[in-house]
Parts: sequence; C-alpha cells; structure tokens
Amino acid sequence: MTTRISRISLLHRTIAPLACLATIVALSGCSDGADLGPPTPTGATDIGGPNVSSPAGEEPTEITPENQKQVEDTLLGYIKETLRALPPGYVLDSTRFGGTGSGIIGCDDNATGPDAPVRLTVTGDLKTPPGVDNAAVSAAFGEVWRSWGWRVYTDDKFRQPNQFGVSPDGYRLSTEQPAVAGFPPGFIASSPCFPGRLANDDYSFPVVIDGDG
Repeated sequence: MTTRISRISLLHRTIAPLACLATIVALSGCSDGADLGPPTPTGATDIGGPNVSSPAGEEPTEITPENQKQVEDTLLGYIKETLRALPPGYVLDSTRFGGTGSGIIGCDDNATGPDAPVRLTVTGDLKTPPGVDNAAVSAAFGEVWRSWGWRVYTDDKFRQPNQFGVSPDGYRLSTEQPAVAGFPPGFIASSPCFPGRLANDDYSFPVVIDGDG
C-alpha cells in the first residue's frame, strides 16, 4: 500500500516544519550500519544539546545523495531492517495521520530558494505484538540501533521513555510514548537534509511497513 505525495511549494517549505512539529508533539505528549540498505547518504545531522543523553556510537558523516530515490530507498531500508531485527509483529502504520507530518519538508524556516535544503520524513503509529508493553518498545529499538553502532540517545523534550537512533550516514529514527494511554507508540523516521534541487515533484512511499520483503 502506498500513498502519493507531491513536492510541497516553496511557501509550504516555510510552514511545513511547523506542521511536522505539531505532529511530533501529538505523538510524544504535546551486524553494522554498512550492511543496511544501499550506500547512500546525506547532509548535516545535528545531535546533542542539554536535553539529550550523551550519544554513543559512530559520528554521522555528511554525504550528499545523488538523487531523491536514494533517500527514499535508504530510509525505507533502515525502517525495514529495524523491524526485521525485532520479534515478529512490529509494524509502522501511517494510516491514521493521512500524510500529516510526512513528506518532503523544509529544513530551514528562513530558506525559500529553489535549492533550499529539504528532508524526507515519515510519521506513524508503531503497532506492536500482543502482550508487549509500550514502555519496553523504546528500549528494544534502542538496543537494535546500538548493535549496529548507531548514535543512540534519549531526549527529555519528548515523552519518556524514548530512543533516538542516528545512522552513520545521518538518517534519524525514533520511537516515543503516546500522549494518550491506549494508543500505540509513535515512530518518526527522517533523512538528513539534502539540496532542494534533488527533490522530486511526485513520489510514493509505503503507508504500512513491516519487516517482510
């Protein structure tokens, strides 16, 4: 199952980060990386700050991708490999969000030129196997990312417990607790920033992702 997403206009690049932030607030309460996916990458990744734990793992490297398809394939590959490394039954489902918080999003509120940096972001619910406690989910994801040598840390700005994992080539995946009891944990995956000239006008990305295939 896929959803069709059009590249947002230059004006939308300015306001889209605000929509993305609102989605993150709603979600959060407001082996070896080289083996994962094709060797693609990226732009700058900002990690750290007083609100985050000291990250361990390999320092991300800034590499510019050749095209957006590389970004799509790498992000999807990292999501699938993460789910494959866990027990069966974990699924990333973006259906409830209807595309909100996902897509090509501007990286800089003040940059509106045709080559302004953008990133690909995917936001969804993390469906878990029966009997798995939500609080244990973040720890399980963090252990997978650590085993690959990723930079893994927690962030006090988001509902605890949470885990953020950054691949050596700068892709960021995270899981956070839901704002409302009874809802599944939130999962957000995003690419590093890349030049706007590489963004496609039209593309598709799966709405429901599991570790199969």
